[in-house]
Amino acid sequence: MIGSEPRTEVDVMACCGSGAVRSPASTATGETVVQDREKLAAVAPMWQTRRPDKRLTRWVNFYLAYRRATGVTMVRTVAALNSILVIVDLAPAIQRSLQGVPSATVSSVTGLTGTPIAYERTGKEEGVIVELTPLGARALLGMPLSELGTARVGMADLFGADARRLTEQLWDADDVDHRFRIIDQWLADRILDGPKLPRALEGSWRSLTGSRGDVRITDLADRAGVSRQHLTTSFHREIGLSPKTVARVARCHWALRLITGRNPPPLATVAELCGYTDQAHLNRDFRLLVGSTPTGLLQSRDAQTDLFLGSEIALHPQHATGTPLESGQPLS
Repeated sequence: MIGSEPRTEVDVMACCGSGAVRSPASTATGETVVQDREKLAAVAPMWQTRRPDKRLTRWVNFYLAYRRATGVTMVRTVAALNSILVIVDLAPAIQRSLQGVPSATVSSVTGLTGTPIAYERTGKEEGVIVELTPLGARALLGMPLSELGTARVGMADLFGADARRLTEQLWDADDVDHRFRIIDQWLADRILDGPKLPRALEGSWRSLTGSRGDVRITDLADRAGVSRQHLTTSFHREIGLSPKTVARVARCHWALRLITGRNPPPLATVAELCGYTDQAHLNRDFRLLVGSTPTGLLQSRDAQTDLFLGSEIALHPQHATGTPLESGQPLS
């Protein structure tokens, strides 16, 4: 049954302020987002996740609903991901890219990323994040993911009036569980019969991510019955990243799981377990994919930053301790 999967509640974030009545808020691009400042003030801040309806598990990894407000500017980093993020903003914070490139500031879709994305956010924010597999994104968007690239593109540019209707439905929902059910149905209507990735490419992607990057590209090409060059070219066109980059991201995520879990091993051991040549190699990959070395990540005491790593593990500010990290647990 839609919406029957359990949800996981994690961090409780800073509370929202008060305001007036329901009204539309126009963005700089002219897109309208429904807001109700009185409603924002009346409910507690939250950070809740849930798996999608079982029909969607091949296409969708998870949903995350959030609400919070801060009196300071927060720096948010989205680490390199092997997934596509759809962010539906209901009360969008003011945000600014820290990388000097134009990007959607309201309700965005972000392609697979081989480098971290950083931006500032100020004020109240509320919304839902949907994490799609490449198979799901291909079906939803109806185009090769290389056309999306790593840019943050506005949902309104991709889905037109459907994006606004979804935003309004989510805002009018009775509670977070209702919002998740609305997204279940919205996605099911669009992706179950949508365009599919070629079977060989889907299998290659699942091998790369399932093995935590520990598989040779040549072996994947042999299984697919094509040359390594042909596999690499078609993989990059359809999925948006090269097989080698997908493998590096998967390996980095596994290392992150180890160092942020219970009783983490020494970093030299993590490097060995994850297939890095040494700890220096581990540090270099972390800088490139996460934006910090493992040591810098764990020792940070800056409560004005947070880090998003998708459904594999999510790290975010823990205001009680003043550190932006807590031991992350993947969704079961």
